[in-house]
Amino acid sequence: MRRALVTGATGFVGRAVAARLEAEGWQVVRAVRTPVSDRSTQTMMLGSAPWDQTAFAAAIERVEPDTVFHLAGTTRARSAAEMYSTNVGLAASLLDAVLASAVRPAVVLIGSAAEYGSLPPECLPAQEDGPCRPITDYGISKFAQTLLGMARARTGVAVLVARTFNPVGAGMPHHLALATFAEQLRRGTCRLLVGDLDVGRDFIDVAEAARLIVSLASDAQNYGRVYNICSGTAVTLRPLVEELIRLSGQAVRLIIDPDRLRPGEMRVLFGDTARLREAGLSVRPPDFTTLLPSLIADQPIMRR
Repeated sequence: MRRALVTGATGFVGRAVAARLEAEGWQVVRAVRTPVSDRSTQTMMLGSAPWDQTAFAAAIERVEPDTVFHLAGTTRARSAAEMYSTNVGLAASLLDAVLASAVRPAVVLIGSAAEYGSLPPECLPAQEDGPCRPITDYGISKFAQTLLGMARARTGVAVLVARTFNPVGAGMPHHLALATFAEQLRRGTCRLLVGDLDVGRDFIDVAEAARLIVSLASDAQNYGRVYNICSGTAVTLRPLVEELIRLSGQAVRLIIDPDRLRPGEMRVLFGDTARLREAGLSVRPPDFTTLLPSLIADQPIMRR
């Protein structure tokens, strides 16, 4: 039985990855900061203080994982320094621990489409080895993590970067666009605060993202590379919001909230799936006929 150590396992994507690993027969140990209520899961407390090389080294020595899935990080922080120390510092400490360990597990780092930043139309679909021009602290920090991971891969550490686009599903953090719209509608609002709804984004079902990540991690030939975790198609936000409103059964007026507008963001961004296909993987497009109702209900979709 393969063994996985999963950081960030209580987060949105982390929960999906841990569940997928268990469904495929992996033994999963979740590295957590605080105790979890679900006693059916195997967890390892790493403490609430910022995890350093020593903490990761102790976890690796105790668990002896075949693979570490590193999903711990943040999308929002109080300062740029906190953003970088979390998203880059944690990954650096983990990779240092792996490099010094006799266990030498493989490492899967979770990247982000924000690494691409602002690309000219001729650079679409965004390719893993194409230009990255991140324009936010989050995008810069995730791109730095990717560069660090690939640098360690050149020293012999088995590292794979899963550059994840826009995962969708029940349990999404409420600061993400579709989730915040659904939350407002659940509260019975008659004024829906929105940003720019005429942008196109590459969405992927969070369960499908987890399937792709675990499949890539299961083949040693895939390491040493970055992989887009995306559908390969851009979907405009407006019709999705209109369908959420229809599903809610409410009469809602759209209100542009200046705080939700993002100056400099791309009108359309979608990823290239050719590298996934080279790895023998096809992507199932998101089924919004089931995803959107699950967002309104805030209930996960039952999958077999």
